[in-house]
Amino acid sequence: MFHRLAVVAFGLVTVLLWPRSGAAQPSELTLEEALSLARQRAPALLEAAGRVAEARGPVAGTSPLLHNNPTLALEAGPRTLATGVQAPNVVVGLSQPVELGGKRGSRLEAARAGLARETALQRDTERRVLGEVEATFLRALHARERLRLARAAEEAARDFAQSTQRRFEAGDVPVVDVNVARVALARARADVASAEGAEAAQLGALREWLGLPADAQLSPRGDLSALAAGPVELPPSLPERPDVTALTAELEEARADQRLGEGSAWPDLNVGVRYENEGDERVFLGTLGVSLPLFARGQSARVSGEARVRRLQVALEAARRAQAVQVQAALVQHRKDREAVELLEGEALPLLADNELLARKSYEAGEMGLAEFLLVRRDVLDARAEYLARLLQAALSRVQLTVQSGALR
Repeated sequence: MFHRLAVVAFGLVTVLLWPRSGAAQPSELTLEEALSLARQRAPALLEAAGRVAEARGPVAGTSPLLHNNPTLALEAGPRTLATGVQAPNVVVGLSQPVELGGKRGSRLEAARAGLARETALQRDTERRVLGEVEATFLRALHARERLRLARAAEEAARDFAQSTQRRFEAGDVPVVDVNVARVALARARADVASAEGAEAAQLGALREWLGLPADAQLSPRGDLSALAAGPVELPPSLPERPDVTALTAELEEARADQRLGEGSAWPDLNVGVRYENEGDERVFLGTLGVSLPLFARGQSARVSGEARVRRLQVALEAARRAQAVQVQAALVQHRKDREAVELLEGEALPLLADNELLARKSYEAGEMGLAEFLLVRRDVLDARAEYLARLLQAALSRVQLTVQSGALR
């Protein structure tokens, strides 16, 4: 009897504690874990990997020595000889087209350049996606800190409203003070609701970038101040960014296509053998055919190839200039954002708590009016919110610097 009860109890506990499929499980996520998860699950990165796999097809297709397959031809039928006798007539031919003018080499170079371009675009997509994931992660951290600040302000407003109500009941303050305190509490509660919505929006965006379902529970973990102050190690000479490398590969692809068009002005050969059986006669022949490029001479490929090469040369030169300009601008932006954070940390933050405490004591002692007290408290709240916004901006400008320089890995 005891054994049966034990088995039933164990089964009940197992059913209650066993994790259900599809049930959302809370998960804390650091920035490094978010970036690692993005490399595995981000839809844009999966699509880019698929494009690289597709680009291997043209390389495989142009790798064989001969571009076209041989042709086997068979002709058979009766032949009536001069004597009136019918004899079998059989002709078998095997021919193989052979390209001249370096067309195979140009086609193979174009396919390999296309693969190099897609590979570079995959790295560039990773650079941009990881930058977006990190920026969204930082915004989610900021939204969480902003929500904490709003809830602390709501708690302070509730305490103040209760204190004002007690003072009104004691006859120390007029009813207008009670109404003003209630309005301040309502505004603080509205700020909390708005902050909760902002946090939910950022977490939703993070799920989208990471390729997670809507019910996936995320709790970003990290210090916004530390992430904003993290160093950015730039090499002495900036390497070529993947987007610039992709343009270089596309230029090589265009040049190969142009050479393919120029090679179309060359004739192609058709070599083969032929066996004929006519009655009692048997003949083996070698065959040679030559195409005559009188009309189709690759005009379209040459003209479009030349125009494409010129366009890509201009685009490549502009992209190289833009990389240096973007890195320099991002570097200045990050330095100034860090300077703004340090000014607030050194000159404003140490005074906020004292200002709020002194204003509260002055109001309770009757030395400060309600409007002046609420103004001081609002200024303190705005300063703390501004500090969080400055931290976020400094962290985002750091991400932008790493993305523009190609240092984000």
